Formats: sequence, C-alpha cells, structure tokens
Amino acid sequence: MRSEFWLERWRSGQIGWHQVDVNRWLAKHWPALGLESDCSVFVPLCGKSLDMAWLRALGHRVIGVELAEVAVRSFFEEAGTPFKVFNTPGDMPRFSSGGIHIYCGDYLELSAAHLEAAPGAFDRGALVALPAEQRAVYADHVQRILPVGAQVLLITLDYDQERAPGPPFAVSEAEVQALYGTRC
Repeated sequence: MRSEFWLERWRSGQIGWHQVDVNRWLAKHWPALGLESDCSVFVPLCGKSLDMAWLRALGHRVIGVELAEVAVRSFFEEAGTPFKVFNTPGDMPRFSSGGIHIYCGDYLELSAAHLEAAPGAFDRGALVALPAEQRAVYADHVQRILPVGAQVLLITLDYDQERAPGPPFAVSEAEVQALYGTRC
C-alpha cells in the first residue's frame, strides 16, 4: 500500500480498523512475555491505538511510529493529554507526553536508537496492513531495529484472501514463521 492510501484514510476518517477499547488479545497475552514493567516497548504503525495507553499504565515506556500526523495528534488530544513535539534536524518529529513517544513518519526511517533497546513489541495492525510484497521488508526492518532476544506479540488474520481482498490482509501462521521464526 502506498503511503498516500493511508494518509487519505486518516484525512477522510475512514479508520474502521481503529478499536475503541484495548485489544483483548493484548490484555490476555501480554503478561506471558514476562517483560519488566519499566522497559520500553515498540508499537509499529500505531495510529491512535488505546493499546499504547494500556501499555503505559503497566509502567512501560511506549515508543510508536505512525505515518499520519492526524492520528498522532488525535491520540493525545482525545486522551486530553498535553504533548510536546520535538523536531530534530534529519529525524522524524517525535510527539511525547507522559512516557508515550510517537515518531511521525515512515517506519523504515526508524533505527535501533529510536527504540531504546525495547525488549518487546506489540503489532496488532501493522503486518496485516501491508500487502504480501511489502511484508518481508517490514519484518526484516523490525528485526533489525529490535534488540536480539526481543519478543513480539503479533496479531494476524488468516482467511480466504479471495473472499475479501484487504486491507487488512490475510497472513498465515506459515508466513509468520517464514518472516519471524520464533520471535512471535
């Protein structure tokens, strides 16, 4: 999917993937990762997900990345949380407030330094938002920027792609294994 597709969806309010509650699979399975409560965690293509506030409430420092500035601003504004924007020359803008930091831009521009050695990540909608030809690039990049041993809680959908073309796209367990091995 081209960036413009997602930016237009945010501009027009066509965000059917946004959940109004914390993801139930996150709440159920996150504790199994056994991460320290004060560690950093990464939320790729985060939108304005309430999951970030839930992770922060557990004590985690949350680091997200989102292409659409309207989504980033909406996250903080809808929570009634004042935020600051940090613009570092040559880097993506970083929106920050209370232990939640969201970089606004292309996720491929993120480096390991941005993630502060986050030992965990939560991907509810990033991998499934990408067509097959972009998923390997995405997964390779995620593995490059997360430290060795980091754990990823990944939620995918597996269905007959012929019946519904996506996005979200079907990603089978076999494809997840091919992309990530045992990291998810």
